[in-house]
Amino acid sequence: MPWLPLDPVLLRLGLYIKIDHGWMEHPFVRNVFTVSSPTEIAIIRKYRLTKLLYDPELSHADVVEAITNPTGPVHEFEIDAETAQDAEADEASILKEKHRQIQSALDHRKAIDENWRTYTNAANEVSVMMAMANAGQADMLHSAEKILSAMTGVVEQGEVALSLVCAESRPEPGQELAMQGINVSALATLTAKTLGLSAEDIAHVGMGGLFHNIGMSRVPLAVRVKSEEDLSPTETKLLRMYPQLGKEILEAISGVPEAVVEIVYQHREYLDGTGFPKRLINGDIAKTARLVGTIVEYNLIASDQRSARYMGPAQALSYVYTQLKNKFGPDVVEPFIATVTVFPPGSFVELSDGSFGLVIKSNMQERLRPVVMLYERQASHDQPAIIDLARERSISIEKALDPKGLPERVKDALLTTKLQGYVITGK
Repeated sequence: MPWLPLDPVLLRLGLYIKIDHGWMEHPFVRNVFTVSSPTEIAIIRKYRLTKLLYDPELSHADVVEAITNPTGPVHEFEIDAETAQDAEADEASILKEKHRQIQSALDHRKAIDENWRTYTNAANEVSVMMAMANAGQADMLHSAEKILSAMTGVVEQGEVALSLVCAESRPEPGQELAMQGINVSALATLTAKTLGLSAEDIAHVGMGGLFHNIGMSRVPLAVRVKSEEDLSPTETKLLRMYPQLGKEILEAISGVPEAVVEIVYQHREYLDGTGFPKRLINGDIAKTARLVGTIVEYNLIASDQRSARYMGPAQALSYVYTQLKNKFGPDVVEPFIATVTVFPPGSFVELSDGSFGLVIKSNMQERLRPVVMLYERQASHDQPAIIDLARERSISIEKALDPKGLPERVKDALLTTKLQGYVITGK
């Protein structure tokens, strides 16, 4: 039911209200909440917040009936002297929490900027590394090990989080290959930790993810920039050669672990024999390759907005579970889903107060309460509000939303790019 206008005189305990003023015009942490204390009414009056709305369905039924009864007299809620005095203390407490949230949002925004710099630097290094690999230069291994050492160093910490990185513009095709490698490597490294793999296997998985698409650099650009639906049979056959091409590139370089080559070569194979390039089955496919393959499929579905298969991260996870679990095996699919959580970074969500948000950071300790960037009508969306649901307990996520059905103004406000990336951070 839509919000209805509320005469401030009718403000009562039990009403679920929206303060239709800017967030900085009042001391409350949220613009939407259920009035639960007379001191809240006193504070609303003190700040002369007259633009009020209420939701009859989420308000207490008896209160709604009382304020909508046309025959009853209208009396303003009375605030006695004791309540007015208590309101001053409550206001101070609310303002303290609001200031804490403002600082928290500033800290998150600083982290977003730092993560983007880290991601951009890594993408540049991976682009150079791919060029060196194509030239057969063994020194490219030093670049790969440097990137992976930083990543595994964070993963070895007690608590880690997966954070979303938003690119400012769509990269060149060569740069996009590097970003895809970083994304897959980050997710694969985290999932390998969930699986309890050895340090050596985690390193192989990370490097396999980083190199998984290196063979794409030898596929004609005109082919690889197309979505799968637009490829001719000949182009599809050519595109599906990239794992073989990747294998050939890496085998020509001294020092690349055989397990990494195996991942690159096998990551698009399925247990039922319908994958490529060799149509391997069951035990012929390495578990680490199936793990990386699961993440590659997820990343393609969740990030390639050119494709008809594109869906949001939460929907992509559901697809991976229902459609790909038996192709890659539940022994890798289920740990991957457990790692990225129910609402992965990049998911659009609807919150319990009716607002929209974009998940920007996971919370491994409370998987249903990530850090969310909010869309609010009054907000200045060059600086959207950011809240940590693990601390802000008054609201929660109701459901994940399909980005295809969201208004463009919401997507534009929260996600100003068509490319998403991930970095692993310590808590």
